[in-house]
Amino acid sequence: MSLTEIFAKESQVAYMAILHAYGFKKLKIPALSPTFFANVAKMCSIDVEFTDIDLDMSSKEADVVSNFYESFEPKNRVVFQSWGEPLGEAEVWVMKYGGCVRILVKEDALAKKIELFLEGGVKRGRLWNYDVISFGIKNRVDSCTGASKEEIEKSNEVTELFEKHFHRSIYTDFLKSGKKTLKEGFVLLLKPSLYCPKEDIYTELKKRGVDVRVRFKPLYKTTLFSGPPLPVSEEFYKAQLILPLKKDILPVVDEVLAKYRHRGCSF
Repeated sequence: MSLTEIFAKESQVAYMAILHAYGFKKLKIPALSPTFFANVAKMCSIDVEFTDIDLDMSSKEADVVSNFYESFEPKNRVVFQSWGEPLGEAEVWVMKYGGCVRILVKEDALAKKIELFLEGGVKRGRLWNYDVISFGIKNRVDSCTGASKEEIEKSNEVTELFEKHFHRSIYTDFLKSGKKTLKEGFVLLLKPSLYCPKEDIYTELKKRGVDVRVRFKPLYKTTLFSGPPLPVSEEFYKAQLILPLKKDILPVVDEVLAKYRHRGCSF
């Protein structure tokens, strides 16, 4: 597979370049995606439809997939992921790492449009001559340093340790991760009985030094993109906590989950 490699400073601008290159009029986006997925589409006057996620986060009916957990092989046109190998059969992969992004594009014509946008729409001529032939945002860089194979393997080792640990838990499930990308956290899914005390669990973990996160709020729950709920996205949002990949936090997490088990929920 021959791929054109392009580097940019920011994910949001790279995404805008891709949408412009495709010329989308309508776009399907998983409801649990970064806010900028919908914001940029709206700024580009693209009609957005939110799709529910599959339990494996595949959302195969969407045009764009936000893959932070690499638990599937996407077949969508555009895939965002942590740094690693291209996944599935997408036409464009955006691999983010630190302060830069790496874009891999299958089609030459599409790559040229993305490059032009990231050059600010400027076509360079001989010596100092140039022409502006399209609109764009200058955001292209010459290179982008990503994670090494060793870093990816190390994150896989810690992830496997977490999976073995939480496999025995009566309070949680977890999202199984693949091995191709750098892991930036462990996705822990609370059992429904712990949905109600989730805020207290989150707050106490923070107080005890665990840098826990929640990603993301369903886009249809926001004022700008309000819409009807999607059942799997709702459940995933209620259940999800993202733990840092640090081995020493496991006893603390166990203690906090056990502390709030009595609160429970009844629906």
